[in-house]
Amino acid sequence: MKKQILMATLALATLAAGPAVHAADIGVSIGIGMPGFLVGPPVYYAPLPPPPVVVVPRPVYVPEGPYYYYDKRAYKHAEKRWRKQQERYQKEYRRAYYGDDDDDDD
Repeated sequence: MKKQILMATLALATLAAGPAVHAADIGVSIGIGMPGFLVGPPVYYAPLPPPPVVVVPRPVYVPEGPYYYYDKRAYKHAEKRWRKQQERYQKEYRRAYYGDDDDDDD
């Protein structure tokens, strides 16, 4: 109800102020103008500098170094280390997921 009374009051105020604004002879205009003619000497710009020169070096062939290989003892030692490491991993896996501990003799 209060909103209706407020709206009616605003409408009456607007209608009452209408003739007063019209009588004041107020006008608003928006214009987009073009500038006048410009007369002057021609303007010259310096040319752009040339692009920088990039020199790419030629590919260089580097011969492959000597191929080193291990003797049989080194391979056996590496295999032994690998097998021990795999045993440790398997033991840790069994202990973590199955609760199995191989250290117990029960």
